[in-house]
Amino acid sequence: MKLYEFEGKTIFREMNIPVPKGKVISSLDEAKEAAAEAVYPVVVKSQVLRGGRGKAGGIKFAENEDELGRVVNELMGMVISGEKIEKLLIEEKLKISREFYMGITLDPKSSLPLLIISAQGGMDIEHVAKEYPHQLFKMYLDPLKKPRQYEMIDLLLKTGVKGKVLVQMSRVLHNLTECYFKFNAMTTEINPLVICEDDTVIAADSKVEIDDLALFRIKAVSNFERKEELLDPLESEAKVAGVSYVGMGKGNIGLISGGAGLGMASMDMISVHGGVSANFLDLGGGATTEKTAQALKIVLKTPGVKGVLLNLFGGINNCEHMAKGITSVLDEVKPNQAIVVKMRGHSQDEGWAILESRNIPLIKHGTTEEAVVLLMREMEKEGGM
Repeated sequence: MKLYEFEGKTIFREMNIPVPKGKVISSLDEAKEAAAEAVYPVVVKSQVLRGGRGKAGGIKFAENEDELGRVVNELMGMVISGEKIEKLLIEEKLKISREFYMGITLDPKSSLPLLIISAQGGMDIEHVAKEYPHQLFKMYLDPLKKPRQYEMIDLLLKTGVKGKVLVQMSRVLHNLTECYFKFNAMTTEINPLVICEDDTVIAADSKVEIDDLALFRIKAVSNFERKEELLDPLESEAKVAGVSYVGMGKGNIGLISGGAGLGMASMDMISVHGGVSANFLDLGGGATTEKTAQALKIVLKTPGVKGVLLNLFGGINNCEHMAKGITSVLDEVKPNQAIVVKMRGHSQDEGWAILESRNIPLIKHGTTEEAVVLLMREMEKEGGM
């Protein structure tokens, strides 16, 4: 579950991470109340779950009450990346001296949380990695043995900060790490982490995503509701189909696995051989013909997918039923992406016969690595590499 900026900052406050003073509004009447209480100048931020709001004009400044009213009128109801703005966050405008990046995200290659700090804040971390790789400092986090304060300070020293600012940033970094684990987060990110002119350190933004499977245990997010249309369309489709799907951003290989552990191992092997996973999809138990077909359709619609690996095991699931689901998609969708299936287990002979009758590249007794290598070759044939 992705959190809005103001929701992420609510959690940050709970974890003693300093954030700007602000107020969330969802109507013009609330805007008038906020205008009367505001200390100008202020920044008005559109609250959207998708990125790109700054470039789309979703962040504006106001020097007085009249300007604030005009800005609120301009932003309220605006559409950014297909999402209609229904809430705005009005905050004090910070007097910024420097901007940093600080974030923790799950690294699919190592299956460990990866802490990243950069002295180049305020821009996409992908851009920083490409243009300023020497300004990117990383540390893998062991969930069973969290880093000590001196280790965090050593990492921060590489950015050039010292004195009062170093002490404050080390506290923020420690609390951000605690936040990541306490809330079962997939991502906790501050960009930018601001050093103000008076040397105070403040999280000017928040990006937090929490594991959906942990939401029922976390009271702090129990009142964070989402409209169905705000979800990723493919995630919504997967939810209806009864499968676990997560889009991974830019990638060229779609993945369907017969279990979460098998899926993680498949993603690692894809990475080893130079591919990039575009999604994670766990078919789960009870994989009927229809459920398998729906899962494959979802992955084929994932942006950037040039090939699909189905790494399936017939324990509870039936290989014959899953094979029928795969072939039904070939007949209905007629995809041009390369497809490779690794399948073993219950009714495997019947499943293999169905797939072989349609000339679908198949790994029977081999390894996940063999399946990935075969998919890479098939993608080269199709011109998808």
